[in-house]
Amino acid sequence: MKKRTLLVLFIIAAFTINAQDYTQSLQGISKIKLVSNNDITIKSHDKNEIIIKGDDHKRPEKAKGLTAVYASGTDNTGLGIYVEKNGDVLEVTNLKSMHGPKMVVYVSKSVAIYADSNQLGDLSVDGFTSEIEVKTSTGDIKITNVTGPVIAKAATGDITVDFSDVSQSSPISLYSSTGDVDIKLPKSTPANLDLRSTMGEIYTDFDLKFPNEKKDMKIISGKRHLTSEINSGGVSITLRSSTGDIYLRKK
Repeated sequence: MKKRTLLVLFIIAAFTINAQDYTQSLQGISKIKLVSNNDITIKSHDKNEIIIKGDDHKRPEKAKGLTAVYASGTDNTGLGIYVEKNGDVLEVTNLKSMHGPKMVVYVSKSVAIYADSNQLGDLSVDGFTSEIEVKTSTGDIKITNVTGPVIAKAATGDITVDFSDVSQSSPISLYSSTGDVDIKLPKSTPANLDLRSTMGEIYTDFDLKFPNEKKDMKIISGKRHLTSEINSGGVSITLRSSTGDIYLRKK
């Protein structure tokens, strides 16, 4: 029994060491810039620091005493990630290949976010009151519980954004080449809308006014490009998709 207990403790200790996190103060930092070849998950917390979660990937026994070398930078976190401060911007680069583990990061909810998943990764952002700018090449973008402003671009993925409130300070722009754009706003949001889908449809449950509109029309058929106001107008919201559909929902 004692041997079994010791074995369990040894396994837990080994996992803890293997999955150690990296933490750094955000004192003097107003923006985080994250770049990765695979998935990026960004979550907010109430601490003025960045926490990069360690993964449970075990290094080969043959690599004992050796340092991993990457073409795009030097691992200065012990997680295959390079962190550098440039003025008030903290740059975080995932050095691992697109087949490596995803990058999971916690930062203060008031820090501006720029994130680029530039190969095969999805991108997820949750819980921020700051400016967010994100883009992917072949992955989806999912943004939840934010106030904006938000700029999001996806080459081949879907974009989904759920606003808890909508800042009126700066425009919101969402663009996907081949995916759907799906946005959810509080029903009282004042906004000026500019919506375009080259080959898809535009769907909404907001009360948009157009000449000669049909009662209770849900699909805005035949209108590949439209402009309208909701709640007497406000912040500019631009939604674009080349071949996908656009969904504008109220909550």
